[in-house]
Amino acid sequence: MKIIIFAPHPDDESYGAGGTIMKWLQEGNDVHIIWFTDGRAGYRKARQENTLEDCEQTRITEDELAKIRLAEADAAGEFLGVKKENRHFLKFYDAELNKNIDKAVDLIRYIIRNADRFVIPSDNNKHQDHQATHDIAIRIAEELNLKNLEFYVYTLYNPLKAQGDHLIKIKLGDLRFKVYEALKIHKSQFYTKDMVWQTEAMKEVRRQRFGVFNLKDKGKFYNF
Repeated sequence: MKIIIFAPHPDDESYGAGGTIMKWLQEGNDVHIIWFTDGRAGYRKARQENTLEDCEQTRITEDELAKIRLAEADAAGEFLGVKKENRHFLKFYDAELNKNIDKAVDLIRYIIRNADRFVIPSDNNKHQDHQATHDIAIRIAEELNLKNLEFYVYTLYNPLKAQGDHLIKIKLGDLRFKVYEALKIHKSQFYTKDMVWQTEAMKEVRRQRFGVFNLKDKGKFYNF
């Protein structure tokens, strides 16, 4: 099975589906990750809220942070077991992805050929880059008429209310500790207070939950 992980930012791959990526790879699936933005805004909110550690490592330009975060994402993808040729970086600026949907769709056409499953952020998302990533996934599936494609929706920013046949729970077992290690590779983000507690919390996540739908069900679910 060919599975495409849609990651709006560096580290979303691990938060959204890290353990599941490793499980799918163990099962012999062909897993790709697409990172849409370069993570340059990683310190903006924390700096505004005074929750960013003031040190040499945080006194850098956004261009410098973007390079660091992309390198960390590549290393995390390797740690998760994703082949180098299956790790794709579009490098759009944070908070500008919604202005580049057409370009992003064109850039990923060759990657998603023959895909069986997209793993994506939810619809009606509080974060504009996550919403844009969701929209890109739906748009290209419609353009290519991928009627049998499965959408797995992960939970970041929005709560997941999927029920019944539209809810999938994947047991992680000890893989949750590897997710924790993958997140630690994104070490530039550990200068923000949110990253510290969110990463620690991943050690307690024994199941990853996804809302599941097909293209014919598009728009039927508010938050997935």
